[in-house]
Amino acid sequence: MPTHTLYRLAGWAGTVSAAILILNSARRGALIPDDLAFTHALAPLAEAFGLLLITGLYLADRQRSGTLGVVGYTLNFLGMAGLLGVEYILNLVFPELTKAQIATLLGGLTGAMFKASSIVFLLGAVILGAAMWQAGQAPRVAVAAYVLGATPVALRGVLPAATFPPGLLVMAVGVACLGITLVRRAPRLALQDAAGRPSAGAARNVRPA
Repeated sequence: MPTHTLYRLAGWAGTVSAAILILNSARRGALIPDDLAFTHALAPLAEAFGLLLITGLYLADRQRSGTLGVVGYTLNFLGMAGLLGVEYILNLVFPELTKAQIATLLGGLTGAMFKASSIVFLLGAVILGAAMWQAGQAPRVAVAAYVLGATPVALRGVLPAATFPPGLLVMAVGVACLGITLVRRAPRLALQDAAGRPSAGAARNVRPA
């Protein structure tokens, strides 16, 4: 598959993630019913598509972001993957349990892993955001929105519950802008990647010493 197509797919994945984040924000803000099965099933997909987006974003600026980008991407990826599991449990498992069972789980290892995933995600978002800001290729307003929105999302158990829906919405704006920007940059990024590696013909002409 052409490189520019992969970048575009990562960018469009970001727009899908943003759409689901908006849906989640509306549900958490009581603008739409919270008892619809399909909205609970869709909720974790925001993180699933988000993983594709941050991978594309890192690869797009890997030369400029350096070590900071590697660390930020790794932590953000691991944290978001953890939150993907958290969202599946919150939306598809907890509704089938009693309040007492949920309290027991949250008071044990399950709750500890929820917190660990959130902390890693927030650290990754901040560091990756700093790397993208430093690289200067992505819109800085979008980078700031992503990081600002990630803060109440990661700290949902600490900050007031009222900050969670707006955080999802702000994060959705950042994610959508970053995704659309990646789609637009795809042809140029593909050319840059092609220029950075030897052609097939040149590789065949190389002889071992």
